[in-house]
Order: sequence, then structure tokens, then C-alpha cells
Amino acid sequence: MKTTQARKLSRRDAIFAQAPALEAAEFLFDTVGDVLFCVKDRERRYVAANEAFIRRAGLVHRSDLLGRTAREVFPPILAAGYEQQDDEVFHRGATVRDRLEMITKGGSVGWFVSQKIAVKSLDGGIIALAGISRDLHHPAVSGAELGPLAEVLDTLHRDCASPLRIEALARKAGLSMSQFERRVRGITGLTPRQLLTKSRIEMAAGMLRGSDDALSSIAFECGFYDQAAFSRQFRAATGMSPGEYRRAARE
Repeated sequence: MKTTQARKLSRRDAIFAQAPALEAAEFLFDTVGDVLFCVKDRERRYVAANEAFIRRAGLVHRSDLLGRTAREVFPPILAAGYEQQDDEVFHRGATVRDRLEMITKGGSVGWFVSQKIAVKSLDGGIIALAGISRDLHHPAVSGAELGPLAEVLDTLHRDCASPLRIEALARKAGLSMSQFERRVRGITGLTPRQLLTKSRIEMAAGMLRGSDDALSSIAFECGFYDQAAFSRQFRAATGMSPGEYRRAARE
């Protein structure tokens, strides 16, 4: 009879046999500290991950992660958000691209941009999911290198609750829209619109934790079009509704 560890390795080997590039990807991503990499099988069990992912999960060894699901590793609220993305891939074969995610751990807030794809066997069936998430707390350049974009980026953060127009900010920076998009993404890892959403959600999260204001009021104060738009964008970034986030923050 196989031991639990043997079953984990057998499941992992079966996936690697059908998609050999995954083993090489795991090896390569082990050398990158600010990118999380993982692979899940059809049952949502982890079969591969790099060292950065293992540390983010609060574990020490890869063997501590293999064969477990997100709900067995992460807080339920976070796991629910991850599983929602997994369903998009497994059920519809969709690609999750440039998904901005806010992750809370130990009272701190971290931001990631995630990508997830379906892994297919030679006969075209989906056998696994592979994903990477880039940690945005590592700036691409130092503040001194921002040049004329410094004031515009500061406006995106400081005045995020105002009805800012990305086109106007591009003109203020003396750039075309395409140039502005490329420069901002190169510096922050986000598009200007993602950066604006990030600032608004951070502001809203602070109000949810520190006040009893109505959700409609917070939506207005943070620059969202209405409460529905606020709830939709907040859930997309955090995996939970504003009300769920507020309750979880106070437990």
C-alpha cells in the first residue's frame, strides 16, 4: 500500500509525465524571489510550487504543500478567491491574465498581479492549472529614476478618490496614451488604470477596517462610480465582498 508521501509524488509525476515543461518551470522559478509559481491538478491539489510560494503559504518544505488544497493552506476567505479563479480555468478553459489581487496576511496588505493558464495533455484535455503571481512590493525602479512621471504617479495615489482621467494624466506627463501605459507598467508593474484601482481599494480597505461608515458612503469617498462597482472591484481584488472584508478584519 502506498504511503501518503508516495501518493503525492505519484500524482506529481503523472502530471509532469504529461506536461514535462512544468518540472523545468518549477526549477527555474525557484531562483526568483518575488514571483510565486504553483501547479494544481484537477482536484485543486498542489502538485508543484516554487520556494517563494511555499514561504508565502507559511510552510518550510515543498512536501508540506504537495497534495493539499488552498483551503488546507490559506485562510478560508483567501482560499475562496483563489478557487473562484481556478474555476474559470478548469470549467471554461479561460486564461486569467493580469489579475490584480490584494492579499492580507498578519494584518499587512500585499499586492500581486496574477496569471493562470490551463495545462493540457497531448490529446487536448485539461490536466492541471499553472499560475504565477508577481509581488508588487518590489519596485521596478527607484524614486529618483521616475523623472517627469513622478508627479503624475503621485497624483494617481494622492488624488485617487477624484474623477481622474487617464488620458489627461498622460497629457500632463507629456506622453501619448501608449507611451504612458508602457512607462507606468515598466515602473510599477501595473497599468495606470490598475494603479488607480489599487489606490482606491487600499483607501477603501482602510475605511472598512477603521470606520462604521455605510458601504455606499465608502464607495463615494473612494472614487467608485457606485456601490455596485465598488463591491465588484473590491471582490475581484480581494476575493471577498467589502462587508465580508470588514467582518474578517474585526475578528
